[in-house]
Amino acid sequence: MADLIRRKDWSTTPLGSPDSWSPSLRLMVSIMTASGFPKALRWGPEFILLYNDGYKQILADKHPWALGRPFREVWPEVVSELMPLQEEILAGRNPGVFSIDRPLTIRRRGKNFGMELETAYFTVSYSPVPDDTAPTGVGGVLVTAVETSDRKRTEEALQRLNHTLEAQVAERIRERNGVWRVTHDLLGVANFSGRLLSVNPAWTAVLGWSEQELLAIDHRDLRHPDDQARTSAEIARTSEGVNRKFETRYRHKDGSYRSIFWSIVPEGNVFYIHGRDVTAENQRALILQQTADALRQAQKMEAIGQLTGGIAHDFNNLLQVVSGNLQLLQREIAGNDRAARRVANAQSAVTRGAKLTSQLLSFGRRQALEPKVVNIGRLVSGMDELLRRSLGEAIEIETIAAGGLWNTLIDPGNLENAIVNLAINARDAMQGSGKLTIEAGNASLDDAYVQAYPEVEAGQYVVLSVTDTGSGMPPEIAARAFDPFFSTKAEGHGTGLGLSMVYGFAKQSRGHVKIYSEVGHGTTVKLYLPRVVQSEDVLAAIERSPITGGTETILVVEDDAEVRATAIEMLGELGYRVLKAHDAASALHIIESGLSIDLLFTDVVMPGTLKSPELARKAKERQPHIGVLFTSGYTENAIVHGGRLDADVDLLPKPYAREALARKIRQVLAKAKQGQG
Repeated sequence: MADLIRRKDWSTTPLGSPDSWSPSLRLMVSIMTASGFPKALRWGPEFILLYNDGYKQILADKHPWALGRPFREVWPEVVSELMPLQEEILAGRNPGVFSIDRPLTIRRRGKNFGMELETAYFTVSYSPVPDDTAPTGVGGVLVTAVETSDRKRTEEALQRLNHTLEAQVAERIRERNGVWRVTHDLLGVANFSGRLLSVNPAWTAVLGWSEQELLAIDHRDLRHPDDQARTSAEIARTSEGVNRKFETRYRHKDGSYRSIFWSIVPEGNVFYIHGRDVTAENQRALILQQTADALRQAQKMEAIGQLTGGIAHDFNNLLQVVSGNLQLLQREIAGNDRAARRVANAQSAVTRGAKLTSQLLSFGRRQALEPKVVNIGRLVSGMDELLRRSLGEAIEIETIAAGGLWNTLIDPGNLENAIVNLAINARDAMQGSGKLTIEAGNASLDDAYVQAYPEVEAGQYVVLSVTDTGSGMPPEIAARAFDPFFSTKAEGHGTGLGLSMVYGFAKQSRGHVKIYSEVGHGTTVKLYLPRVVQSEDVLAAIERSPITGGTETILVVEDDAEVRATAIEMLGELGYRVLKAHDAASALHIIESGLSIDLLFTDVVMPGTLKSPELARKAKERQPHIGVLFTSGYTENAIVHGGRLDADVDLLPKPYAREALARKIRQVLAKAKQGQG
């Protein structure tokens, strides 16, 4: 169904192209199609139908015709019954409903979707799907439906049987024996010493043991060890003449456990047993809860991303003005050691502010990533000196790379930052002394794992494990470790954003992160990064040569006057001829005037109808030799899509140092000259 939804031409439906779908709709479609349980999403005022593979069985012959059609067309026979409920949910007046064995009279089989009506039963939940773009805050209705028609009809047969017991004893016995054989529920008789005296075939179907095996063993041996005391107490109360109902886990012959809901009734020296396998129901309830948790997490991340993005743009502009002027001032106070120390202290504060903004953007998944095909084993090996310098001599560091390690598509710089953050957290947990192990290997996440973590896709991953021998964390602390601004360190000894940055970076890289910790035994953080089959990219060495300027002509386009003035002065000191513009339209006039310009240095987020990417395109058309360098404190979606910087785009993030500006200018000019040649 995921493939069918991707291939469908949605432009002919009220939902329009998937590119225009809201984040909530896209998220719910992803969660729904990944689920193994029958789910349908009814979206918008017309309740346009999307569904997963499990729901196809309910639609029967209406699939695939039903995909993308309004609810009224797909299920006209139940519109009067269900439409008011759906409209109340969409209007925000109903928090959703859950019904067990709800009867619905529907058409779904045969020519023209069935000429005959049938009554089917469903255990179904209707849940509102929050959507900030919807007028009421609710974008649609998520339906989880499990058809229970077969079981319901069996129960109805049992009820009809009960009505005729007194008049038809012989028939009752015959039918009772039939139900004993065909029911999916566990029926039996046991004594109070722990022996089963008789069992129906459902015991074998549910637990795998044969009738002979079940009658030969003490059924207490099948109970889960953690449930022994509670189950014995319930049975003891039954022996006192009290009917009991309770849930416990029983061991299947394959070693797994099934959750059984028991109803036991005493009579003389025995008790009669009725058990229902609720393992699947419990799992469905868990998945529904996980789905709701995933939706809440996605909404929280979207809100944090929007907040941090807005703050980052203005804050990084302010930091750029402060940093640029400090760097200019530093050259003017040469020889004044006292003033130089003060400038250095101020510059250090600017660096910490820029790091804080970067961590917020990373947690909010708004970083502009430049992914490369990387072998993590080689990357970690190359960090050995950096890690030893950061952690100190008292920390023993061991790096292990598995043979045949796969490649992954990742931003190398951000991955290095993530490893350093994890290493520093580990150092603090070990109080400066212990062993840190960094291990890279291959891993496959199967469907069973994905069921427990719905936000993860099944498939092959490169897993990076960082393990320390520190104090470890109790479960309640580990559960909050990735929350922003949450820290176990003393006040003033950390922002609480280190692990949050790692979490956001992993998610933005389409990966997964998991933490394992035990008090007194240390902590392991595992980053799962998707495997790629491409060959490893050759990473350029970091430029360490002295910075140089030039005499080329650079057009600076920046709407913030103070940032513009600082950039112009820094470029002027480097020897460049500098032109300036306060917006993209003004810059285009200068480009079209005929002046030869070597490089366009433009902010990404600009006022006016002409945006920076369009300005760059028009500049290339008019002066093909021109180089383009973008700068921004926050890129939005202009040159970053899917969390990744567009191909062949050069970006200098704010706030930038004079050295970084000088080297990036020369790099872009050299690339432009090479392209022209």
